[in-house]
Amino acid sequence: MSDTPHFDSAQLNLALEQRAAGRDYHEYFIPGSIKLLLATASKTKLDELAVGNERLFKYRFGFNATSTVRPQVVEFQTKYDLLDDEIRWLKRAGHLRVTRQELIIDTSRLMPMYGWFQVTLVSLVFAAAILQLAGLETAIPWKRDLTQIGLGAIWFCIAGTLIKMFVNPWRTLKQAGALNATAKPS
Repeated sequence: MSDTPHFDSAQLNLALEQRAAGRDYHEYFIPGSIKLLLATASKTKLDELAVGNERLFKYRFGFNATSTVRPQVVEFQTKYDLLDDEIRWLKRAGHLRVTRQELIIDTSRLMPMYGWFQVTLVSLVFAAAILQLAGLETAIPWKRDLTQIGLGAIWFCIAGTLIKMFVNPWRTLKQAGALNATAKPS
């Protein structure tokens, strides 16, 4: 018999995030995807990584930013305790504008007013269509009722999307207290 030991696995010593398990081997967590990293890492670690890594920043917040703006976005998020998804919706709604050198927070009320105007307009159009269908006496009743229910469901989806796109981001800013901040309004 041979006295040389045989090893079936390789062990890595990668420093920062390792632990000695029973002092006979080291474990290191290497995520296989960005989703796994976002799901398992702490917020402070994610903030540190997002500032230094533009691809992780884009995946996390949904938009590109220069190395001078990325810390501003993370600082804004931390200051007002916002979620990553809320930052995405604020950017989509136009309340966060990113230039090459700064993050501009737009606190104007035009976007929620525009959103409510669109919801009202869509509601009037769908209400007119539903009432028009109610007046048709030649249509088969179950088909007419099914069409009215379908139009109501389509209206509900469109109105919900418009509210989520235009009204809720402004409410998020209001609830977080960012409307009274010394941000640069447009």
